[in-house]
Amino acid sequence: MIETTLIGSVPNDVDIEKIIDEIFLYTSIPCWPQIPKRSFKEHMCVQYAENFPGIIVDEEHEKIFLDEEKFELELENFYQNYIDKNVNYFKISPEFAYGFDKFVVYAKLKKINKVKLQTTGPLTFGLTVKTKNGKAIFYNEQYQEVIINHLVMKTLWQIKIIKEVDNNINIIVFYDEPYLAAYGSAFTAVSKEEVVQTLSKLINETKDSVEKIFNDKIKVGIHCCANTDWSILTMVENLDIISFDAYEFFDNFVLYHNEIKNFLNKDKFIAWGLIPNTEKVFNETKESLVSKLNEYISRLTTKGIKEEYLKNCVITPQCGLGNTNYNVFHQVLQLCKDFNNFF
Repeated sequence: MIETTLIGSVPNDVDIEKIIDEIFLYTSIPCWPQIPKRSFKEHMCVQYAENFPGIIVDEEHEKIFLDEEKFELELENFYQNYIDKNVNYFKISPEFAYGFDKFVVYAKLKKINKVKLQTTGPLTFGLTVKTKNGKAIFYNEQYQEVIINHLVMKTLWQIKIIKEVDNNINIIVFYDEPYLAAYGSAFTAVSKEEVVQTLSKLINETKDSVEKIFNDKIKVGIHCCANTDWSILTMVENLDIISFDAYEFFDNFVLYHNEIKNFLNKDKFIAWGLIPNTEKVFNETKESLVSKLNEYISRLTTKGIKEEYLKNCVITPQCGLGNTNYNVFHQVLQLCKDFNNFF
């Protein structure tokens, strides 16, 4: 069975209520809308930076960095709230996520059984945020630990709010990791083992915390919107969903068919980023995209992957829609509607 959802970001050229209404109407797994063009505070790393020890958000100059002295002063308070699992301390305020509160209002009015939440991943957060001297905080072992703890708590806060709407809603969490595309380049001195270890720790801590705090289980996916070494994600412990840009990068993805086969054999899923997130969407129809999906499935089944594993999936746009306009957004949502329960 096919289900549909979005990656998260949406355009800012129409009222957010109209955007949310269409998300609930046309996707089978609604997700809350991120609006990066509304404010610098909604950029994908800034959005989750609130109450990170030592963080400085300079909205005027659109900069985010870590003040190392401030970090030391605030670290004890951070860890006290983390150890106590004071989820509310890690809230995402409306100024950082205007669409989240609006989404929750809609969720209270509509009967839904699934929701997708999203948080920036530790690799992307840690390689984006730098100290005053320009060094990415991911390369510091202490900072790296705090990054993982902090992002897990940001996720737990989202889950808490959704469970206050309806404790029985099934929750899917995506950690967004565009920086995975930089793995292996001259710009990132991070080993494959370190990436796998970091993401495994993130997901294990997320799932363990959800069980302990909420007595529940969730599905966790990782989204990378560009090209990467896809074998990395197949090695991450307890990862349920690999989300990728199938529209542009399937030819690279299929090279890892052995790893993908082993991943799917463990009752895992693929989120196919099949729908263009640009003006190209107007060149596509349900029929053209179904043909493309069937071609991709056929190419993977010839590699020994069971067809039913590939069809039991999620369809998404290639990536976020924050840099588009409402017309593109609406067309993407129309195609999502066409795919719901297709197989």
